Amino acid sequence: MKALVATLVVVWCSTAAAQSARPNGGYIGRDIPVLEIDDCRPTTSKDPEKEAGEHFERGQLLYDQGDYPGAVKELVSAYCLAPHYLPLMSIGLSYERELEYEKAIAYFERFVMAVPKDAKPSENCAADPQQQKATIAARIRVLESLPAKVRVNTEPPDAHIVIANEARKEAESRSGKEIEIAGGRYTMTIDRDGYQTVTQEIVTEVGKPYTFFEKLEPRRGRVRIHIVPEDARLFIDKRQVGTGVYEADLPGGKYTLSAEQPDFITDTREVEVIADRDTTINVELNPKPQIGRRQLIAYGTIAGGIAGGTLTGAQNSGFYDFIGVVGGSLAGGAAAWFGAGDVPLGTSSLTITSSVFGGIAGFAAASIFTEDGNVLAPALGGGLVLGALGGYYGGEYFHVRPGDAAVVNSGALWGSVTGGLFSISFDSKTQHRSIDAGIVLSGLGIGMVGGALLAHNYTVSRGHAALIDTSGVLGIILGLAANSVVERASGDTSTARSDERTANFALGGLAVGLIAGGVLTRHMDEPALSVTPVMNKAATANGSTTTTFGLGMTW
Repeated sequence: MKALVATLVVVWCSTAAAQSARPNGGYIGRDIPVLEIDDCRPTTSKDPEKEAGEHFERGQLLYDQGDYPGAVKELVSAYCLAPHYLPLMSIGLSYERELEYEKAIAYFERFVMAVPKDAKPSENCAADPQQQKATIAARIRVLESLPAKVRVNTEPPDAHIVIANEARKEAESRSGKEIEIAGGRYTMTIDRDGYQTVTQEIVTEVGKPYTFFEKLEPRRGRVRIHIVPEDARLFIDKRQVGTGVYEADLPGGKYTLSAEQPDFITDTREVEVIADRDTTINVELNPKPQIGRRQLIAYGTIAGGIAGGTLTGAQNSGFYDFIGVVGGSLAGGAAAWFGAGDVPLGTSSLTITSSVFGGIAGFAAASIFTEDGNVLAPALGGGLVLGALGGYYGGEYFHVRPGDAAVVNSGALWGSVTGGLFSISFDSKTQHRSIDAGIVLSGLGIGMVGGALLAHNYTVSRGHAALIDTSGVLGIILGLAANSVVERASGDTSTARSDERTANFALGGLAVGLIAGGVLTRHMDEPALSVTPVMNKAATANGSTTTTFGLGMTW
């Protein structure tokens, strides 16, 4: 052992001056559970002290050359062959140069503990072990107080950072700024308004820099989307997420929702999902409108000719009548061709019937004040034109569906028919034409208003409206048939009485037919009969409960 000490002292004496002249820097931490010297293998060397001296000498040489990992390897081998306190300090210095501060502090502490209290320099040039021990102890205290430096970058930036341990909060700052803390184990919390909080464990060593990056996820909200029809496809931000019903947790924010189905108008809207809240969205797709351009062009040509002929009929000239009919036909057809475009079927239907009833209304209104044909004919033509314009622009503004138009048309039709039958029932032959015209006009107005109110409050298909109209026609026919039977049975052939009775029976048959048609077809536009399994709880005879299974139906 004396030979080993002498060898180490000689090597130390040759390098002590150079080492003391070098700047000592770096930072030292703690918490190294196992060191290399704690895992030494048994030696088989015949002269371990001599071999230890050789390893120590090579280690010092590598240290001077800047090969610190190589120096550590040689110095550890020297210590394992012949344990001595001098290699411990050299290993600590090597790890310090390598920025392995935790291991450096551990070896420095081993060195301080390994130096005997009575250790003295063995040679004149050797350093005093007690002085080295005091120097390294002071070095440990200084370096242990140096902080680790932590920088946390986040996306989005400006997040709130808290670093704490079980005892207290160590540091608090914002993302992107450097945070100085002592070495150790901590819980780091990253928080930002509108984003999910991130918590993670970190271990820092004193004097070392650390950089962390976190991409923060927005806080989520629950979204429930229901689409009618249920087989429609649902897209969120152009990505298909399902059909019919969709339920998921989404990050809070704005999204583009799109629902599409063949033969339906695609519904695209901006929706906002609010974090930590439930958002329910109902989407009902509207069917693509049927196009009524052809029928509108055909009617425009015919009605234009009628309107033109009636407007020029007051001239009592065949030439003017011909010009009016031809010009009106060309004007009506051209207006429908160039002005209507791809007009929806509902608007086209409403335009046609509004024109017809507008003509009736114009004729009836004029009849209240005069019986002059030169006035009645232009009133009829003007009513056709004004009715067509009102129906077209009203249908475009209110986006009238074909079923809605059919209901309005049915109301106007049966209102006019009812008014006409009432005028006959009130013994019209003894009344002036103005009274008859007023009754018809009143029936037309009431019918149109009633049809508009029904269309506004109920959804009725064209087929449904057609069936009710058919019921009304059949009711009139049955009423007329009943009148014929009664007339034959009574033998009353008076013309006035016959007309009044016929009108009354027709009115009764009309009312019965419309009511019966409405009642019998009341479920036509509703879903079909559905059968679903049902599970319930029921009480038994002894007071306990049992589970029952069955079928539930709605109609």
